[in-house]
Amino acid sequence: MIKCFEMTDAKREELNKSNIYGYDHLAYTLLPEYVDKARANGWLIHTEIQEDYYEWINEFCAIRLSDKAAVWGDFEDKVFASSQEAFDEFMKLFPPEVWDYWEI
Repeated sequence: MIKCFEMTDAKREELNKSNIYGYDHLAYTLLPEYVDKARANGWLIHTEIQEDYYEWINEFCAIRLSDKAAVWGDFEDKVFASSQEAFDEFMKLFPPEVWDYWEI
């Protein structure tokens, strides 16, 4: 069964714990260094790294090599997972970063 994580206002609030940013132009992205970290933790992340002064990851597909569980999507919209357990492990290892697009 595929699980879906949708970026609702409640999830945005949870990720933006510091509340230092407004909601209009927040970015919920993955760090580029997660690509190398994934390999060291038994995952493979397929993505295109975005760059405009900063580097970040929007759309991605991650595969856990031990059992081929998958997590994919974009944290600014929806993220899907092949299981809740895979999603929970992915969030623990590779939490999205919250930042302000206006900082570019």
